[in-house]
Amino acid sequence: SAALVPSARSLPPLRTSAPATVSNRASVHTLRGGAAAGEASASVLASALGWGLTAGAMAIYTPMIATTLAKKNADGMSVSTWSLNLSGFLIFVVYHIRNGYSLSTFLDFAALGLQSAVLLALTARYQRALPPIALLPAASLAAASLLPTAFLGPLQGVAAFITSVALVPQVWRNFAARSRGGWSPISAALSTGGNAARIFTTLTLAEGNPILLAQFAACLLLNGVLLVQALVWDEAAVRRHQWATAAPLRRVRSVGRGGSRAPRSFGAAQALLTARPRESLY
Repeated sequence: SAALVPSARSLPPLRTSAPATVSNRASVHTLRGGAAAGEASASVLASALGWGLTAGAMAIYTPMIATTLAKKNADGMSVSTWSLNLSGFLIFVVYHIRNGYSLSTFLDFAALGLQSAVLLALTARYQRALPPIALLPAASLAAASLLPTAFLGPLQGVAAFITSVALVPQVWRNFAARSRGGWSPISAALSTGGNAARIFTTLTLAEGNPILLAQFAACLLLNGVLLVQALVWDEAAVRRHQWATAAPLRRVRSVGRGGSRAPRSFGAAQALLTARPRESLY
């Protein structure tokens, strides 16, 4: 998700030419767009942009949820992607709660996690499958809740990595099926733009933290690929591809049925391919 993937809040402060100490709570405020008096105009812009991205995360997956519910179909969606997304966001939320941070510092994580949970449930329901990886969020929640506080920092680093690569299964699945996989172009565009903006805010407000930059760059790349897939492989393109790949079977069935004419529509081809499920094609 990942979408507007959260930054690793537990990262130690960067060393500049002079030693500096920045509290974790202050770092959270800065990365979210908090501004100090006397900042340059670029920093003010980055601050406003940071808060805008936080607000946008509240509903970034809403178009996909609405489309999935309307069609009652989740074909092409990756259970692995939503399981990884949800796992990472759960760890982030529990980390902030256990450290006593205010709701404003992790509200977007909670919103993204809730949306990921809804999409995971819809995908599992409509695909009628629950692979083992779907249990990862429960394990992540248990680990974040029960591990000693000393382990929360490293665990949060793992969560940052998980949410950064969560889109890989979806991207791969889309390539294999030549499909957008139910991914909304709106969600992909918002995520791509959001991660590009996060690179700017990191350079401006977080002293160009290399770990954060690598994280947002990976998310920018993956969301950019999803955006291209969503624009190129629309439903019409997918139907044309399915029609083309079904051509050999259509010809075989045509010969097997006495040389009857091949169907002229995709719907007719589907009817022929399912008319006699137990009949040999030859």
